[in-house]
Amino acid sequence: MESLQDAVMKLQDELDLKIFRPLQKRAFDASSKCCESNKPRQEFQRCLERAGQETAKTEHAVMHELNAFQGRVQRCVVQCQDKAQGLVDSKGVEAAQNNMEKCVNECGAFYKKELDGIGRKLMKEFKP
Repeated sequence: MESLQDAVMKLQDELDLKIFRPLQKRAFDASSKCCESNKPRQEFQRCLERAGQETAKTEHAVMHELNAFQGRVQRCVVQCQDKAQGLVDSKGVEAAQNNMEKCVNECGAFYKKELDGIGRKLMKEFKP
């Protein structure tokens, strides 16, 4: 599971550097141009909102994908807990704990592979 957590952090760093920072730079540049005009305040506010829309939309889509991924990982861990709980009476606490640890590690390995695909998909879909 620790390996999965490291992979998630690595993906988040990669998304930040390759997707979000370029988007934020474009948004800041566009916001700066909004300040150069003498348009009324309401138009200025709309200009600022438009400048940040792409970044906000991308952040929302990426967070939705990562939250869905996290939900799948959590469901896998809960299933491991359920299986281990079922073993406590028949095989004992130690066997249940060992089974739980093995199951959780299998979840981590499976979802680490899935994370690679999610990362490629996000990079392809949102690359500026």
